[in-house]
Amino acid sequence: MPFNIEELDRLIPEDLAEQKKDRLRNGLKQFHSQNLSEAYSDFYSTADYSFFLQGDVVREIRFPVFDFISGEYSKGYFDAILLSNTCDMDEGNQRNVKKNIIIAKVIPLQNFIDELSSDPKIKNANEIAIQVKSQLFSNVLYLPPTIGDDNQEYIAFLDDIAWISIEELANLKDGIDLNRLVSLDFLGYYLFVFKLSYHLLRLPEETHR
Repeated sequence: MPFNIEELDRLIPEDLAEQKKDRLRNGLKQFHSQNLSEAYSDFYSTADYSFFLQGDVVREIRFPVFDFISGEYSKGYFDAILLSNTCDMDEGNQRNVKKNIIIAKVIPLQNFIDELSSDPKIKNANEIAIQVKSQLFSNVLYLPPTIGDDNQEYIAFLDDIAWISIEELANLKDGIDLNRLVSLDFLGYYLFVFKLSYHLLRLPEETHR
């Protein structure tokens, strides 16, 4: 099922100020317009927090890499977006039940396009790339340039996830300015939350529970 921004107005928090609601509605609708540069103009935050936030993109975190030929896992390193709630990533919180940190893989968009283009069964790789930029896929979050020093476009796969321990993430706070590539601003964060919710939590059609 494609990601339909028009259906998400009912998901906007009721306690959000009406001015921000309008800004959010208008901002999200821009992702389906032709002027994508305008839609992504306020995507990243310039705030400098000393702790990690939900939606932060972090540099080179370990991921399990499955070899389909051998049927075995090895360890690889990829950039990742933090899916866990901000408060759940605070190692200072006292808990009776330990929580791990959920992460999703982030790769350059061009790598994704190259992989599509190399598949002889896919004839419309460039068209798919445009759909990705318009946020039409529920499991893929498009991340515009300025995510790192290379000014590339990136995508996060919300269905390619792993976990790390809270202690492992805490160790990255010592060099957080280097390890955190970007934080999401108001528009980017709500788009991220909407897509994550839509991907994981939408109810199946015609199914009663």
